[in-house]
Amino acid sequence: MNSNEGRVEFLNGRATAARPVFQARNSYERWRSIHDLVSEQASLRPYAIAVQFGSTRLTYAELDRRSSALAGELMRLGVAKGDVVGLFLPRALNTIVAKLAILKSGAAYAPFDPSYPAEHLGYMIGDCDPKLILVDKESAAAIRAIPTAGAVADLDRLLESAEEGPPQDLPDVSGGDAAYVMYTSGSTGRPKGVVIPHRGIARLVRDQNYIRFGPDDVVLHTATISFDAATFEIWGALLNGCTLLGIGDRTLSLPRIAQAIDDNRVTVMLLTTGLFHLLVDHWGSRLASLRHVLFGGEVASADHAKRFLRNNPDCILTNAYGPTEVTVMASAYTIPSDFKGDEIPIGRSIAHSRIHILDEHLRELPPGSEGQLAVSGDGLAIGYLNRPDLTRERFVTIHTADGTSLRCYLTGDLAMMDSEGILHFRGRLDRQIKIDGKRIELDEIEAALRRDARLADAVAVCHEGSTGAKRIVAYLRPQPPIAMSETDFATAVLSSLKMVLPAHMIPSHAVVLDRFPMNQAGKIDRSQLPLPRLEAAAPAAPPPTGDTAALLTKLWQEVLGRADIGMDQNFFDLGGTSMQLIRVHAALEEALKRSIDVVAVFQHPNIRSLAHHLGNGGPGAASATSVQARADLRKRMMSQFRRSAS
Repeated sequence: MNSNEGRVEFLNGRATAARPVFQARNSYERWRSIHDLVSEQASLRPYAIAVQFGSTRLTYAELDRRSSALAGELMRLGVAKGDVVGLFLPRALNTIVAKLAILKSGAAYAPFDPSYPAEHLGYMIGDCDPKLILVDKESAAAIRAIPTAGAVADLDRLLESAEEGPPQDLPDVSGGDAAYVMYTSGSTGRPKGVVIPHRGIARLVRDQNYIRFGPDDVVLHTATISFDAATFEIWGALLNGCTLLGIGDRTLSLPRIAQAIDDNRVTVMLLTTGLFHLLVDHWGSRLASLRHVLFGGEVASADHAKRFLRNNPDCILTNAYGPTEVTVMASAYTIPSDFKGDEIPIGRSIAHSRIHILDEHLRELPPGSEGQLAVSGDGLAIGYLNRPDLTRERFVTIHTADGTSLRCYLTGDLAMMDSEGILHFRGRLDRQIKIDGKRIELDEIEAALRRDARLADAVAVCHEGSTGAKRIVAYLRPQPPIAMSETDFATAVLSSLKMVLPAHMIPSHAVVLDRFPMNQAGKIDRSQLPLPRLEAAAPAAPPPTGDTAALLTKLWQEVLGRADIGMDQNFFDLGGTSMQLIRVHAALEEALKRSIDVVAVFQHPNIRSLAHHLGNGGPGAASATSVQARADLRKRMMSQFRRSAS
């Protein structure tokens, strides 16, 4: 990346959405940098709380001062305008300081999730070639396993030394310069880095028509820093003089979220659709302080939206839509309190962006027509890092009916705009899917499988069960001969895949086939692939005994959508996801009428072990372990959940 890339000018700076819902409080000036806007808030409200994690707080003046000092320290280490600085950090107060400091140094931040496999992380780090990677004590050991890591610095030590160093002159940064690089699943078999400019962030949360931020707002921060929802949370708060309330990575659970909302009078939050559904199911009537809730990432349940509005009639509820390439959000739909529909629209374009429905020749279609959804305006990414070919393919110029030429991002989503200008989602053009709010390219899974020398070919397909739960199934064609049973072979291949791809991309089932069905064009006919035969319960496993085991079995059956569950089978081996296990945890607390540590549910991922743990005192049994051992356990277990809840 270089500074010239960061100065790409968009052709449509004037587009605004029809029928604005709110009158803007804070102006949007597309040439200004993010840190300039934060410094402005520091001058206006120096003693207001900017960031809070637990009992630790920073005022706007302190945040501005500490981030400037850290920026100087980064520059003394060689960080310059146009560089990338990696973040190998949890969701924490010092991480917010680091993000702001990186921007002040003229660099872009690239957040990485330490729970990802080393090979996956190694590719991303090698691709963006960060000048420096910031770590904390807990992540420092993990980064050493990645050969491409390069220069690494402990953030806490840098902050300590930065307090003593003289301030440096900071570079000039404009709205078109790169602010962050965020990696998403790639159809070519490797993740791709999306480069977002400062103005993309500012336009998301300033002078908007879908939300109004005020200085009295408390904005909840639950997204992992490598998920773009964090962009809305962090900068929505700090660019508008609000308080950002963060929940640390190691303490995230549904009860913790609900408690944080009540204790701190949270007013604004953005959740993945799945997490929103869970909160409605278990805490929908206990969120009295909230005035605006946004959710997005997957198709939403109208029933959950209606229930939330019944329980929280004074709260605004918004369905948000937008891929990473348009800076978090492209459209929004504020759900009316008397909403009667069975399908929630994705709404109208947010301000400083514009929505287009295109035919196969990239011509705009009239209302009522179904076509590919494209987005123009100031939210567009600069492009894909080191991928000019893919940038040209997905970021194109279209010509509107009034003769205007616009740079657009082709989302690959199908949509229809009705006569009132409201957008309705209609599916995908390609094989991209969303599970628990996470974007997954099935082609990337297939490419990773095909790199396994034991396979002649492989296919990945997403199946949706009767309960609506999605599961990824891998179809494997081995290189003959196979020296083991098909079950053992499939297990071995998936075990190897776990070393390459993140947990949310690992298929929950694998089917071994001698040959794949083909269509008349000589291509694999995915529609003819057999449905997976669900694993039978272990034959030696006795039926559930005791009330707790029976309750757990019932909950697992409901969540996983299957009946054949053995007492000793691992929840994740049965195709369960971290979000589904959090659903089990929430339902378990309600049924047993007591608090249960979410870490214990991850620590005991089979029915027999968890039932025994709960029967022996549950949370109290864990108190025998040392504080450090418990912290280490929490880190390992919650790493599985971090991306699901973000």
